[in-house]
Amino acid sequence: MNNTKRYLLWRDAFFCTCLTGTVALFFYLLFVNVSFLDPFEQAFEDVSFNDLYYSEGFYDQVTSKEVVLVNVKQAGRFEIAQALQQVAEAQPSAIGVDLLFRDLKEPYSDSLLREALSHHRVVAAFYWEDTALVASHPYFRERFAHEGFVNLDQPDGGRVIREFRGVKVNGDTSVSLGVRLARLAGKNAERGALDRLSQSQPIDYRIASQGFLTLDIDDVLQNESLPVLKDAIVIFGYLGTPTGNANDIEDKHFTPMNPSIAGRSTPDMYGVEIHGNVVYMLLHSRFLMGIPNGLVYLTAFFSCLLVVKGGMRLYVRNEFAFDILAKIIQLSLSVILVYFTLLLLKSGIYVRITPVLIWVLLGLEMIGYYEYLVVYLKKRFAWKSYLLD
Repeated sequence: MNNTKRYLLWRDAFFCTCLTGTVALFFYLLFVNVSFLDPFEQAFEDVSFNDLYYSEGFYDQVTSKEVVLVNVKQAGRFEIAQALQQVAEAQPSAIGVDLLFRDLKEPYSDSLLREALSHHRVVAAFYWEDTALVASHPYFRERFAHEGFVNLDQPDGGRVIREFRGVKVNGDTSVSLGVRLARLAGKNAERGALDRLSQSQPIDYRIASQGFLTLDIDDVLQNESLPVLKDAIVIFGYLGTPTGNANDIEDKHFTPMNPSIAGRSTPDMYGVEIHGNVVYMLLHSRFLMGIPNGLVYLTAFFSCLLVVKGGMRLYVRNEFAFDILAKIIQLSLSVILVYFTLLLLKSGIYVRITPVLIWVLLGLEMIGYYEYLVVYLKKRFAWKSYLLD
């Protein structure tokens, strides 16, 4: 291939890649801005190829006694206060309460609960609704030693809980329940940790629902001694009635651990279990290194450029062979890219591979349309192209 041909090939590949990006952007804006396409936008937001790593069990599954969950079920305030006192006597490193007590009820039980929640190792919950703080009644809050927010909402608006943010700034700086618990246990106190946690972090899920040591509140109340809780982080919350009831979806969410990564119909993990995974992640400093979106899109562009360049050479040599091989190439690239992404995730590197896949796969499809464009440009402006000259 002479230098002129080589130059024209690279130029055509570059412009075809730019055209591919323009078309992809057009369809993205269409999904975002046209209301009747909202279900399709939601579907794309709820699917990530990284979920295969968790849903198919490629991750290193662990069982942990460091984080113990207590299911409060439908217990009243008197029982919750007694259970908190019982757990505190077992000397855990921290106690989280993923519950809100927004109104006053019976004075005696409220006073007992207030006293139990004021323990120096207890972290109470609140959450942000837009910029408004939603919390327990001031009668309880004025005695809280620690508080942490329990929001599990996602920055992109999707339903699947893939990330968490440990620090939010809404006028004042607030810290999540998981971060408070980890810090009380003596972890995640290094300099600069809060700055890092103010950015969304991928959750490195390690503990499935059955991997937690889980106690019913009845178990706690019926045992005078709970040595298994010593130095553990104990989180009170709702885990179904009875515990683990698959049909009870109150405070249950979709996570990457869901066995089905598309068309999910049933949430798979309770909020308190997600907090448990976050706490375990913080205790062991298992932060995933997220690749910046700018680098992902740059990789997508150059990957598309190389694939389009190779595709154009095949297209010019034998258009029939290109039509047959293009689908095989697309399938092979999809498998290779997804497998490579899972390998990176296993090594602690979190990559959003979808932009790369879309750009690369769409790039091969755009070669034929790009040819129509350069035919027009050749007639109008005597445009030179590798595909025509």
